[in-house]
Amino acid sequence: MKKTLHPTWLSCENCSSDKLEVITEKGNEEWLYSGDFARCLNCSAVGSIEADGESAWFEANEENQNV
Repeated sequence: MKKTLHPTWLSCENCSSDKLEVITEKGNEEWLYSGDFARCLNCSAVGSIEADGESAWFEANEENQNV
C-alpha cells in the first residue's frame, strides 16, 4: 500500500526547501528507497528519490531543473 510522507530531513535540489512530499510503498519517515516519487511543495519540481544504502536524496527530473 502506498503512503505519502513529508520527511523533514530531505531537501529540494532546485530551491533548497525542506517541504517535500514522497510517495512510497516500503519507505518510512526515516528510510526511503530509490525510485520513490517525490515532489517539492515549494517550487513544484517533481522527480524521484535516489538512495545508496546510507543516504537518500531528491533528484528532480531534468525538465524541472530551471523551475
